[in-house]
Amino acid sequence: MSNKTNFAIVGSGYMGRVYQKACLELSSQSGYESYYKHDLPELLRDFQLKAIVDVSFQKDKPPESSGINFFGSVDEMLQNKDSGINAAVIATPINTHAEIAEKLIRNNISLLIEKPVCETAKEVKRLIYLSKKYQVRIMPGHVERYNPVTLDAAEAVKYKIYGKVLKYSFSRTSPKPERVKDGLIIDKLVHDLDLVQCIFGAFSIADVEVEKVDNEIMKCIVHTRHKKGYSGEIISSWISSEKERRVTIEFERGFLDGDFIRKNLGINRYMELAKQVSCYQNNQIKDQLVDFIAYKHKFIKTLVNIQDALKSAYLIDEINERISK
Repeated sequence: MSNKTNFAIVGSGYMGRVYQKACLELSSQSGYESYYKHDLPELLRDFQLKAIVDVSFQKDKPPESSGINFFGSVDEMLQNKDSGINAAVIATPINTHAEIAEKLIRNNISLLIEKPVCETAKEVKRLIYLSKKYQVRIMPGHVERYNPVTLDAAEAVKYKIYGKVLKYSFSRTSPKPERVKDGLIIDKLVHDLDLVQCIFGAFSIADVEVEKVDNEIMKCIVHTRHKKGYSGEIISSWISSEKERRVTIEFERGFLDGDFIRKNLGINRYMELAKQVSCYQNNQIKDQLVDFIAYKHKFIKTLVNIQDALKSAYLIDEINERISK
């Protein structure tokens, strides 16, 4: 398999522009980090952003710039064989993911798909089937997996650094962003559904509470339980005026308070002094993109995989079913 990666960004909204910045840093070789694994410098030397696709370009298409072509549709890009696209990120509205992904997979293009991969587990399963049929690789974009708070919390749980877990809580609150057109559950709650699986493993849903404003779900609390005997809660809200992304974990011998925004951990070991630890300030989008590039070529074990996304999709299906009753 060639190490060359001709990359496309499908969707030029907020997340598309974030990916564009990350791509340009990587392709210029100015954004390499000391912790990149494997022979990534070699892989990244052959990485190039070749195309950006957005429906807005149908009316006002920018001129080609620095080797980047702009297309008004995926079909238009696929008709342009000169670009040689073999990998792409999908950063379009969630309800378009399944159709766009299937079209790209059928054209032998490996995919990084922004969270959630699709609206339903059924759609995710179909993409998994197609990726195997066409021998391409697909990876979900769950960027919080690359947050150092996530990595440190998962390590504390796995190795029982502070003893066994007793309970935990996730809180993700903010006013609703104007750019977001999707609902709270599929846009916001999905982050922490995935993080619970990442840090604590499989879980079942004990209960779901929702609060609506003008018939729209603006707050959701999911109560969880685990076979190991402990439980937790996940709080997602667009009602709060303050932006917060936090996890708290109570252990037998200590307490962790992780701030995903500031990337720091409050550690309280019982019988010892409490302390605040600042984690490394990484670019999560770029780290995720680097993981995808390596996965495309070497089939490495990434921090998140499509089976993780499928599990989250099943949970979203269950939550939607519970609240629709």
